Amino acid sequence: MTLFFSFLLIIVITLLQMSLIYPLPFSDTETVRYRTLPYMTYALIILNALVFIIWQAPDYYRAQTFAEFQGYVDKLWIYGYRGVFMREGQSIGAFATFTSMFMHVDFWHLFGNMIYLWTFGRRVEDACGSWRYLLYYLAAGMVANIGAELLNPAHTDIPGIGASGAIAGIMGAYLLLFPGAQVDCLWGIGTILRLPYAAIRGKQLFKWTIKLPAWILLVYFAVREFLPSIDVIQNGQAVGGVSHLAHMTGFLTAILILLFVRKDLLTRYFSGRSV
Repeated sequence: MTLFFSFLLIIVITLLQMSLIYPLPFSDTETVRYRTLPYMTYALIILNALVFIIWQAPDYYRAQTFAEFQGYVDKLWIYGYRGVFMREGQSIGAFATFTSMFMHVDFWHLFGNMIYLWTFGRRVEDACGSWRYLLYYLAAGMVANIGAELLNPAHTDIPGIGASGAIAGIMGAYLLLFPGAQVDCLWGIGTILRLPYAAIRGKQLFKWTIKLPAWILLVYFAVREFLPSIDVIQNGQAVGGVSHLAHMTGFLTAILILLFVRKDLLTRYFSGRSV
């Protein structure tokens, strides 16, 4: 029981750290039009979590020596996405574009990605229907991996893992379909800045969440990923870290989302009515 509460405390502290300076979106409650159960988003979150907890975490967290940690490293190099798999057909080849989407570096990498999938995935699934949503999610993730390799002149052979490319595609689709939506965010500085406004207007002084327009958050994300991506395209990249190119190419996959949405929503979209 003590371990459980310690884990919850760590999650709360992490959320506070993640949302202190920049807003952390976590829900678009009360904006879903169809009100269908987003079971595919649930399934993707559960699958990502199970892959890490059952398959990766034991090698990562139980390792006491370098030799024991080697099992975790081997999985990254075999099932993570590496450009050489595509260029030379090594290992599992193009299938790595699929397997790498369900792997994560550590728990916090997984946790951060799943928050964004939860926030933006449910309404995009609602717009597409569960199976078309799944096809789009997989397509965005694969485009993100391949695009990051094609656009990087350095052609690094460092394995890339994570669902962030696919989730960037979901975020781009959300921006295209629902730019006027409001998103609930945790935001430390925003909560403080809101106090004078709330006091003057006679509103509740303290609120745990702040509603922000979705387009502000998503355009900020796009700019934050595009600028370093341009630098990588121009100069190459020979080290690991965050794959801004994968995020950018995944985000740009949103131009395909209208091929996946429900027919009635597509009609409303092009007639200029609210979706």
